[in-house]
Amino acid sequence: MKISIGTPPVEQLGIADTGSDLTWTQCKPCTQCYNQTSPLFDPAETTTYRQVSCESPQCSAVGSSSTCSSSNGCQYQVSYGDRSYSIGDLAVETLTFGSSDNVGESVSFKKVVFGCGHQNDGTFSQTGSGIIGLGGGSVSIISQLEKSIGGKFSYCLTFLDSNSSSKISFGQNAVVSGPNVVSTPLVKKDPDTFYYLTLEGVSVGDERLEYNNKKASDDYGYGGSTSSGVEEGNIIIDSGTTLTFLPSEFYEGLEASLVKAIKGKRAKDSQGMFNLCYELPSGGGFSSPAIVAHFDGGDVVLPEGSTFVEVEKGLVCLTLVPSQDLAIFGNLHQMNHRIGYDLVNKVVKFLPTDCSTAE
Repeated sequence: MKISIGTPPVEQLGIADTGSDLTWTQCKPCTQCYNQTSPLFDPAETTTYRQVSCESPQCSAVGSSSTCSSSNGCQYQVSYGDRSYSIGDLAVETLTFGSSDNVGESVSFKKVVFGCGHQNDGTFSQTGSGIIGLGGGSVSIISQLEKSIGGKFSYCLTFLDSNSSSKISFGQNAVVSGPNVVSTPLVKKDPDTFYYLTLEGVSVGDERLEYNNKKASDDYGYGGSTSSGVEEGNIIIDSGTTLTFLPSEFYEGLEASLVKAIKGKRAKDSQGMFNLCYELPSGGGFSSPAIVAHFDGGDVVLPEGSTFVEVEKGLVCLTLVPSQDLAIFGNLHQMNHRIGYDLVNKVVKFLPTDCSTAE
């Protein structure tokens, strides 16, 4: 996602992440930065950069990960599930969003809290300069711009092999509507960073598997359940996580259904990351049954071509994997859908869309 920071504005390309709050970009001077193709952001070259003091409410909003520099500047530390991290100065700056069609005017917001990262490393791609935090916490740009955007944003993620870039919209431009829209409630839970949905089951072809994971409610005392008896808010939707993670017991049933339906030669990936892989026939004709996620309120068909992906030459693997931790609906299975978040009406909407041609 493109965003411009500073005055004059400098374009940055960040990973749009609904699973984290702080927006940050790599900054000069770097004590340790990953390789980045575009120039690093230089706070000395902008007239609107101001570091946040340790006493400010913005510093305390970052939470226990903030520390104080010798000059009383607020410093942040954030880390992610794959052990990537960023450490740097918390600051306020002018953020500018271009119009999605490049015809309309761009919109600027002053004094937005962001991180100027001087020490960043992990699995970041060199095309990106940082993270754009779209979570539900107080320092995310969604919360900071809430009055201007009315709690609404949407995105449309293109396939990995697409030449087009993914799109993001805010405010009235982000309303997702039409006859094929599927709507599911957003469930409020802690931590407030995450957007919780309720998954009632998954179908493999004609076989439906019920999602009966009560573990989280038993462990954390969340309680609530839907009319189908599943725990409310049992999965988060995360644009910054690639794979979909499901509770191990439920995953085993899903895998067994797929094994029954797929004709092919099982194999293992060299990294040992995936549970179910097949050799790709020399003619390239691998086929698997449709997988449908049954959310509370409607069904989302996982995009064909994203459920089994060629992870190594001649090897395709299932991109849904077992997990002992939080269940996550990852970005591979959000592709080619326009996904709208309405935080006021507490709902997420899915609309099947060719994101490579969508405006």
